[in-house]
Formats: sequence, structure tokens, C-alpha cells
Amino acid sequence: MSPRSKVVVPLAVIVAALLATAGCQGLLGSESSSGVLLSQSRILPPSLQWDWSLENMPYDRSADQLQADAEEHLSYARGLRDTLLAVEGPRTLGNTWVVYDEMLMHIDSAGQESGLLANVHPSEAVRDVAEEMEAAASRLGTELSLSVDLYEAVAAVDLSDADDVTRFAVEKALRDFRLSGVDQPEEVRDRVAALSDEITMLGQDWSRNINDGKREIVIDSVDQLAGLTDDFIANHPPGDDGKIRIDTTYPDYGPVMKYGTDPDVRRRLYVEYNNRAFPENLDVLRTVLEKRYEYAQLLGFDHYADYVTSNKMIGSAAAAHEFIEKVKVAAAAAAERDAAMLLARKRQDMPGATAVADWEKGYYGNLVRAEQFNFDAKEARKYFDFEDVQRGLMELTAAMFDIRYEQVDGLDLWHEDVTAWDVFDDDTHLGRFFLDLHPRDNKYSHAAQFGYREGVIHRRVPVAALVCNFPNPRDSGDGVALMEHGQVSTFFHEFGHLLHTIFAGRQPWMEVAGISTEWDFVEAPSQMLEEWCFDYETLSLFARHYETGETIPREMVANLKRAGDFGKGTGTAHQTFYGALSLNYYNRPPSEVDLVPLMVELRERYSPYAHVDGTHFNASFGHLFGYSAIYYTYKWSEVIAKDMFSRFEDEGILNRRTAREYRERVLEAGGSRPAADLVEEFLGRPYAFDAFERWLNAGGTADDSAMNADLESMGSVGG
Repeated sequence: MSPRSKVVVPLAVIVAALLATAGCQGLLGSESSSGVLLSQSRILPPSLQWDWSLENMPYDRSADQLQADAEEHLSYARGLRDTLLAVEGPRTLGNTWVVYDEMLMHIDSAGQESGLLANVHPSEAVRDVAEEMEAAASRLGTELSLSVDLYEAVAAVDLSDADDVTRFAVEKALRDFRLSGVDQPEEVRDRVAALSDEITMLGQDWSRNINDGKREIVIDSVDQLAGLTDDFIANHPPGDDGKIRIDTTYPDYGPVMKYGTDPDVRRRLYVEYNNRAFPENLDVLRTVLEKRYEYAQLLGFDHYADYVTSNKMIGSAAAAHEFIEKVKVAAAAAAERDAAMLLARKRQDMPGATAVADWEKGYYGNLVRAEQFNFDAKEARKYFDFEDVQRGLMELTAAMFDIRYEQVDGLDLWHEDVTAWDVFDDDTHLGRFFLDLHPRDNKYSHAAQFGYREGVIHRRVPVAALVCNFPNPRDSGDGVALMEHGQVSTFFHEFGHLLHTIFAGRQPWMEVAGISTEWDFVEAPSQMLEEWCFDYETLSLFARHYETGETIPREMVANLKRAGDFGKGTGTAHQTFYGALSLNYYNRPPSEVDLVPLMVELRERYSPYAHVDGTHFNASFGHLFGYSAIYYTYKWSEVIAKDMFSRFEDEGILNRRTAREYRERVLEAGGSRPAADLVEEFLGRPYAFDAFERWLNAGGTADDSAMNADLESMGSVGG
């Protein structure tokens, strides 16, 4: 899942979209890259100076403390605004832009810290206050992004001595001010501000309904768990009433859909899973479409899809539609082949069957891989104990990117499962992250990276959190928690977002720091890291049988990769349905959107799997809020990721020189240049569609990722 990333306007995005969604070695540094003195004491009055050190950063907090901290940050932001607007004489980087940047840092902290705790904190009181503070930060961000005085002050900054990164950052801020509506009449700005606030609140309702929407089915006998693994059955004993309960969280849903031989159990769980947040979120979605349409119209766009694509790599909703169609055509032959193989396998059980249902694809896909490609997913998971996977992932990325991780003990974190880690390059402290990796009630229910503080060089290091729902070793008697290979892939994917945030946390300005690149590029680095999950040289470093310690057999990995050729076509075709649904909800007036019939129509056009009556997938398709019209970005990013990975294929998947170039030219650059330029510098040419098309029709990532992508699409607002 995607990080919770920035979208459009400098503050309403750093805050509203970034929040509703995505410490330092000292104070302000002595000098910027453009040579302007940045001594905090020489620019900011003592009353507005702030200690951004990690030692001064709180983690777990009571509701009252969280509110006090967030309100203090917002108070500092307002003070910095007043200081900036009071400047007399020529506007310089030092007296205006530096102050503006510091203001962004405070809003970022108030919003991102609240946004994370709203999704992970065990206390309902803390979650409620976190949502309030997240909304307060968003309101201030919107207010400032619509401030004509603030816009004119930034526009008046003398850039004659600025370097390219600083120029790009200022120009990006001015563009986003205009996209927020700062150049509109006062009555329009007032309405835009009101709509932004309403949309933020709706986003919180949307996410809360999904996070709290866990459902379950009740079965009568362990016989109905036939096909499931021994550890799954052991972890689901009958209750006092003799009944067994299975819920819609990933550790239950994924295995049942993949291994359960009882079709009624699979169908019932599928229906419950696809009715999470129903009916509440259909009302929320209807209102969101109306508010965003009005927002876009006020700003001169035909619809919200054109608005939200206007500052992306793709450029327009029409281009997004063309891209979805291009992927659909490219996947057609492979999808037809895959669908035929699935149906043929189903007919062995049900002669005369005419189609494979959506709730059957995981089960029959697993059988095809086992019987025709000799890949036994149950055997493979025995080599992926959670603790081995986490250790291996961290050791691999440390070696590839010349960094080291150090666990930070003694912090008062929000749950006992959470761990904290610092990242170093030699003696340089690059950042800190938290791992919150196991499910619990009222926690964010999917997998995503959440920002906590954006990093700015010489002022503060980046801080972020990885929030996932993998099996918990504490839930088993022997401390073993076996992962599906698809979960391993998800772990690598989300860790890719985390590394992007950490490496990009040394840019000089908030506008270009962290994952601030175009949003349709943000998934590419995380999709790139998935590739290492399918390489024997990589997996042999950490994939050990949980009982014998045996290294994963080379033949098993080879079969995994061969089995991966199956399912990519149907998986890609189904993803075009998600992209089309996202786009078509937003590329027309809401009066023309009938939520369920349009969903069914688009599924019939794009997906190999028919709609299942009585389900409401769109109520828990989290990206319909956070990504809005731009779910196409997953495939757009994948096209670029496959092309970037071609260098590793040519030069060696563990080639540290190539990895270092990738780190420096793509990841560390953050949003300091257009994404297309970063990729071209790494590849030595513009990116192309060819590598993706070759992968789709010949070989590539094993399609445990097909179900994994389905799960990912349903859970999150942006990650």
C-alpha cells in the first residue's frame, strides 16, 4: 500500500490529503544549499524557536497531552505566519522562505503525529482527539493555502541567488497555491475552505468505518476448516458454545480464501469481507463525490478527476483513461489464458462450470500453481517465519544500501508490539522508524507507511511508521508465526516506502522532502523492492524452515517464479477494474454516478470475475477516498518499476553499486525534480512500457501478488 503522501496544495496537501490519508542532530543548520544563512536564532525570534531533536519528540501520549502538543505546533505555525507577513522591505529566502518552511514543519508535525495515532492507538479517547487535531491541522493548512497575503509574500521572494532545488521548491509551492484556489475571488476561497474541512471530516469517517468494520462468520465444526494449515486450525479453537469464529482481518481472510476446501465457508467470508463499512461508507462516498465535484468546479475544472491529475505525471483524466485501456489490451491474452486454466481446474470439481467466481479465484489459483507448476504454498510458508523475514529484510536492505539499523529501547510507545529503529549511514543519523506489524482491534486494518515527521537536512531527521497486520509470534505457543509469500511481498513493498521516506529526508525544504514526488510515481520504489522476494540468492539469505533450519530449496524458488507466470494476466486485468472504478466515480458529475450499478458495469468490462450479488466492495475500497480518481497510479508506477528493475536484472540483483546509484538518483532526490527526470538519470534514457509488457507476457513477479493486490486495494486510504 501506498504511503500517506502529499497531493496538491502546499499546506492543504501536506496537511489535508497527507494527513487524512500518508529528531535532528541540532537546530537549524548554519547554511542552506543556496548559501543563505539559516541560523535559526538570526531569523526567528526566540519565542518561535523550536527544538526538533528526537529527544524532544513525544511518542505515546494521553488524549490531553496529544491535544496540547498539536495545539502548540499550530500556535507556532500561526506565529511564524505572522512573523513572515510582518516583514518589511525586500523578501529574501532568509526572511520569508525559511520562515514559511518552518511553518510547514509545525503543521506537518501536528497533522502527521495525530494522523498516525488516530489509526493505531488502543485508546478510543486518544483516537478521537487525534482525529480532532488532524482536522484542526488540515483547517489551518487550508486557511494558509488560501491566504493571498501569504501567496504574494512567497511569490515576491528574490530567487536570483537560489540553486535549482530551491527554485523548484518555491515554484512548486506557488503552483500549488494556485491549485488550491488562492487566485480565486474571496467568496470562492471561502467556499473552498469550507469544502476542504468537510472533506477532511468525511475522510476520517471513511477510514474509521473501515478500521472498525471487522466482521465474522460462525461455523459449526472443525471439518469446515478442511484444507487450512494446522497452525490456523490451532489458532481457531471452538468457543464455549462449540462454534468456531473466523473474521475478516487478513490473517484469517487470506488463508481461508486460498486453502479452505469448503466453498460455503469461502463464499460466506468473502461476502462479509466485501461488506465491511457497508452501508455507512456508501453514504460517505456519495457525499465525498458531491463535495469534490463542487471543489473542482469552483477551481475551473470540469470534474475532480481532471483536478487531481493536473499535477501528476499523467497530466489529465483523459490520459489516465487511455493508460488504463492500454494496460487492459496488454493484459488481454495473458488474462484469457489464466482464466481458461482456472476454469479448467474448477471443472475437475464441478463439471459443466462456466465461470470462476471472485471468491473462488484464490483457491483455484493455488491449486493450479500446486498441480501444474509444482509450487506448494503451504510448504513454502514453512520457510517464512515472521521473525526470520523481518531480520532478513533488514539485513538485506542494510547491505544493499550501505546503512545500518539500531533498535531503540526504552521509548514509551503506544503498544507493546511496536518497536523503534534508528537508521545510520556510517555516523550520519538518517532517520527513525517504528514497526507496528500485527493486528489488533480498532487498528488500521491493512498495510501502509504513515509519516510522523518529514525530514529536512540540518533541522530534523525523518520519522515514520510501518503499520501492517502480519501474523503475531505472541499468538502461538511456540513463538512461530508463518507468513504467506504474498505477505512477505507486502512487507518488502511497504518497507520500500519506508526507505524512500528515510533517504529523501535530507532535502533542504519541506516542499521537496520525503515522498513529495508526483503521486503516480510514489508506488514505483516500493514495487521495485518486491522483486527481491522472488530471487533465490536473496531468499536464501533468510528463508529457513521453521523446524529444521534448512535453507529454502532452489527448486522451490524456481517453481515459485514459474508459478508466477500464471495469474499475472487475470490479476492485472482485475487491477484495471479498480483503476477504472476510481477514475469513473470522479470523472463526471455525481448526479451521473449510480454507485453500485456503475461498479457492476465496470467490473463486467474490465475484470475476469463477475460481481457477487449482495456485496459492496466499494464501501471498503479505501483508495476511493485517499487516492480518489488516481488508483491507476499502481499500474503506472509498476510500469516504471519494471523498467528500473531492468538495470538490476542486467547488472545483478544484489549489485551494491547499482543499488547505491538507485538510492542517490531516485530515492534521495525526494521531490526535488520531476520523477521522469530522476528515472531517466538512473536508466540513462526515458522510461518505457516495454519491460512491463515483457513481464506481463513472459515472466516476473509471482502472483501471490494478485490476491495481495486485491487485499491492498480494499484496505487503505493511500499506503
